[in-house]
Amino acid sequence: MGKTKQNQTAGNQTTSEALTVWGTGRQGVQDMLSKMGAEIRSVATPKVGHDFDTWTKRAFLEITNRDELKSVVATREGVFSLYKCLVKAATMGVQIGGQFPQAYFMPAEGKAVLVISAGGLGFVAAHGPGAVLRYAPELVRVYEKDLLVIDQAAGEVRKHQFNPFVDRGKLVGWYMRQMYLDGHVEIPSVTVAKVKSIIDAYSRTTTAKGDMMPAWKKSPEEMADKTAAKHLLGRPARLAEGLAMAMSAEDGDDYEQPAPDMRDVTERTADRLEHAAEGLGEGTVAETKVEPEPAAVEPAGAAQPAGAAPPDKELF
Repeated sequence: MGKTKQNQTAGNQTTSEALTVWGTGRQGVQDMLSKMGAEIRSVATPKVGHDFDTWTKRAFLEITNRDELKSVVATREGVFSLYKCLVKAATMGVQIGGQFPQAYFMPAEGKAVLVISAGGLGFVAAHGPGAVLRYAPELVRVYEKDLLVIDQAAGEVRKHQFNPFVDRGKLVGWYMRQMYLDGHVEIPSVTVAKVKSIIDAYSRTTTAKGDMMPAWKKSPEEMADKTAAKHLLGRPARLAEGLAMAMSAEDGDDYEQPAPDMRDVTERTADRLEHAAEGLGEGTVAETKVEPEPAAVEPAGAAQPAGAAPPDKELF
């Protein structure tokens, strides 16, 4: 693809052309939304497009009220990077900002980076392009003093007990109950050790200058949650193009993402049904390895393949 095409926006406007039109600061962001709103809306999911005015107002408030983004809106290049982030967010159908945002912006070397939260990834799996889950799954943390029993064959969390008024100990892992559109349920889980190995091997946590990336500096726990969510949503991402897009949406994110499944819907449905049938055999699996990671980053004590654990084994 030629350089000219690479620099074109959704509205067939080159970067240089955009930079000569848009201003900076609060007014520059307002001009960008006014001039390019129709282009952003044209690629938005139906949910975003139906309530586009509210969606853009939320995005505007997120951009202009965040002190961290002042350096971004101070330049035309920064405002243009925000436009590109908005196109990505609209395409995936995620909401910007708010108390529990599905996506938000962070500065990175003078430009904006779109950060999809763990909750946002789950939302896209259920409501984004090519959605494969019935509802957005919740990412659940597990601590060392918790009692957790998962019945994979029944697709149920039999127990997750803890005393909320005492120290639950250190974080040891995460799980996520995923109900597919065809009705079958999977409950993948991942340990802290596994997530740390993924972060060390794939995540870009520092800038070229060696400084901590803003998102990791602001909330390392949230970023660890998101890494866990990416791992647990590995299988859905192979079936849903929107989720695969969300996982690779962030500029500079080097996490190895699964490619979307480009087969037609009949083949994809057949694959899901076959996978569901595999889980109907006798016995309960405590933990299922959804997608194997490269052997070089496999930590000790990693999840075993389905069928390797005894019934109702307590996790972690």
